[in-house]
Amino acid sequence: MDRTELESFMDNLYEIGCVKFGEFYLSTGLKTPVYFDLRLIVSHPKVLQQAGKLIKQIIEQNNINFDIICGVPYGAFAVATSLSIQTDKPMVFKRKEIKDYGCKKMVEGVYKSGDSCLLIEDVVVYGTSILETSEALKMYDLNVKEAITILDREQGGSQNIKDNNINFLSVIKASDLLKHLVSRKRIAQEKMDEIMDFLNSHSFQASKIIIS
Repeated sequence: MDRTELESFMDNLYEIGCVKFGEFYLSTGLKTPVYFDLRLIVSHPKVLQQAGKLIKQIIEQNNINFDIICGVPYGAFAVATSLSIQTDKPMVFKRKEIKDYGCKKMVEGVYKSGDSCLLIEDVVVYGTSILETSEALKMYDLNVKEAITILDREQGGSQNIKDNNINFLSVIKASDLLKHLVSRKRIAQEKMDEIMDFLNSHSFQASKIIIS
């Protein structure tokens, strides 16, 4: 990836308030001293465009081939849209539940049986949302072999996703962002060490859990 672009992106994440310190609860129920609120990107078009650009670079550097894009609901929808526009690849989206009206589909958009779908996520903790979305897409005969997240919290999600036969890549890891903030004197080294100790001690423990 373009290092200058990446550093600018990390600066922007901090500037727009995506990195929060305090006490927060994740969707997993875990209480955490740091929260990466990347949903705020939707309100900042230039940062949203940067996210799509950096993911596109990952795709090109790793020769990832795919037919369609799907953002994990709902935090990654905007980033997936940005990527779709920049790559000129069609996008679909997965509902959280099937509606009892209209076409009554879980997966909306134009796709065909056997299409290869690239999953996009904003933040990965244990990887559960990616795996759940993948299973829903498989019900519509879509193939999911690749997933890219903007930020990996480094709590075991990467290995959990790979153990479920999905190649997983990230734009940045939590340690990358925290190291950058230390270098920019946004946070102290002690704060970074404290957070990384927490993340390392609250990682996904199962050696292999496969959703079937």
